[in-house]
Amino acid sequence: MINIDDDPKEIVKELSETEKNILFILGKMRISVNKNVNEHSLKKKLSNEDLENYKKAFSNLCNSGIIVMYRPGNFGVSKQGRRITDEIVEQKRQNKYDGLRILMLQV
Repeated sequence: MINIDDDPKEIVKELSETEKNILFILGKMRISVNKNVNEHSLKKKLSNEDLENYKKAFSNLCNSGIIVMYRPGNFGVSKQGRRITDEIVEQKRQNKYDGLRILMLQV
């Protein structure tokens, strides 16, 4: 069980890949408590591998309090969950652009 009061970096280490991918999509969409997403829209953005483990991963995130129900079928991300999604998005961005170097020439 995930303790939502821990540091976001520690929580991210405990998550499965499917849970990270779900939170990454929610982070890219900038979902919060006030901006929610339909579960069907979320499923459309996941890969086939993530869809196989979706039910278990989504229920774990809901039970831990990272994802909260806004109304039936619509979900948002809690305040601590928003910190976790921001951390996941930042980590993926760093991994993608880790080797990128910019050369600036002055003419």
